[in-house]
Parts: sequence; structure tokens; C-alpha cells
Amino acid sequence: MAAQFTDSGAPEQDKNADKLTLRLSADNRQVLEWIASRYGNITLSEAVRRALGTEKFLLEQKEKGASILIQESDGRIKEVVFR
Repeated sequence: MAAQFTDSGAPEQDKNADKLTLRLSADNRQVLEWIASRYGNITLSEAVRRALGTEKFLLEQKEKGASILIQESDGRIKEVVFR
């Protein structure tokens, strides 16, 4: 489902969304802020939503038996192995 945006550009509150409180270490908060900055300074909540979407996609692919590959800038290909 696509996000709905207000005139200010901020996402509208999803009436069916649950509010969660999350405790993060300082290091994990820095990682979340880093992720948000890479997407153009999105909110931390949006960074969490995107990270969850990525994790879901990767787990679904793993369950289907797919391999996740990364091609380095020099052309080498590496397989991502999940623990």
C-alpha cells in the first residue's frame, strides 16, 4: 500500500497502524540515522519501515532458496550469507 502524504509532504497517520516504542542502543540509533540520511533525511520511523521491508524481502527470497549476490565495483561477485 502506498503512503498517503499531506500538503506539507509528511506521511498521513495510517488509521490502522500500531504505535510502537523502541529502545535502541546509541550505536543502533546511529545506524538508523545513517540509513535515514542515505534516503534523503527521511524520518526514523520511515527508516524502520524501509528496513523492515528490506528484511522481509530478503527472508522471503532465502525461504524460496534464492541466493543474494552483490557485485563489487571491480566486477567481483559475492554471495551474501545470512546467519
